[in-house]
Amino acid sequence: MLVDGSLWRDVAGIFDLDVIDLPARCLLEGKAAEDAAATAPWLVDMSLAEPEKTSGSPFHRKFFARHWPLGTSLLLQTNAPFAEVRQHLRRFTQLPVQDDGRVRFFRFWDPRVLHPFLTAIADDAPRLRRMMMTDAGQPLNYIIRDGEADLCLSPEARRLSDLPITPMRLSFADFDPIARARAAERRERMVDRICTSFAKELEHQPRRAVVAAVDHALRLFGGYGFRTHAHLHFFAVWTVFYGPGFEARDPAGTLQAICRSPASEAERFKAVRDRFDSFTMRAA
Repeated sequence: MLVDGSLWRDVAGIFDLDVIDLPARCLLEGKAAEDAAATAPWLVDMSLAEPEKTSGSPFHRKFFARHWPLGTSLLLQTNAPFAEVRQHLRRFTQLPVQDDGRVRFFRFWDPRVLHPFLTAIADDAPRLRRMMMTDAGQPLNYIIRDGEADLCLSPEARRLSDLPITPMRLSFADFDPIARARAAERRERMVDRICTSFAKELEHQPRRAVVAAVDHALRLFGGYGFRTHAHLHFFAVWTVFYGPGFEARDPAGTLQAICRSPASEAERFKAVRDRFDSFTMRAA
């Protein structure tokens, strides 16, 4: 179970996740966990040693009778060990926002946030893989209360497991329909510009393929922290001509290392261009 300490307290009338008889850990650590224990996200291992005994412990009975119907928490179903799940989830408590580069708290442990977020990134396979599978490839199935029914949000493990692990970032479009519409408009304008600038080279390329390549480039390199339109345009063009994942085909792995480096965006982009010009890559 993943739950916000304050939402748990609102229902229970007292914060007691730190003294229950089940394995429970706050996702925060150190002084932050001490200072904000009662309002921080908590992970509780509700695994049953004997699943055939469906009644569970007193904690299970109280949880499903009082907390679960209110939709204030979510369940995680996985074969990954408790410690691995906690370590995986901890990395999402604070994430950079692609639009402005600022780091913000991400309340993914609240079903009211997680469900619409996963819906918004349904076509963003790299971020789905990051949120819904551990680094070791164990699927994470999120179960939430949706009205009167239980809804299971499960990853397409076969489709996602082979994807490379990329940095996780948020964008305003993840939470704002208007921002999503504007992002779509910017993508279409970029596609139009590429199709016009390279009309001869792309005359046999269907527009939907160009759209898919541009979309991939914006998500991937935006995830690396590139926000300048001119830089993203170059990455989109390279992706159109050299295919998604061109940066992974650097024989020395230098392109990916540059993208992940802590240098400024301008320094990284110059380094990428210099490296890209230093070896030959076949067009897709």
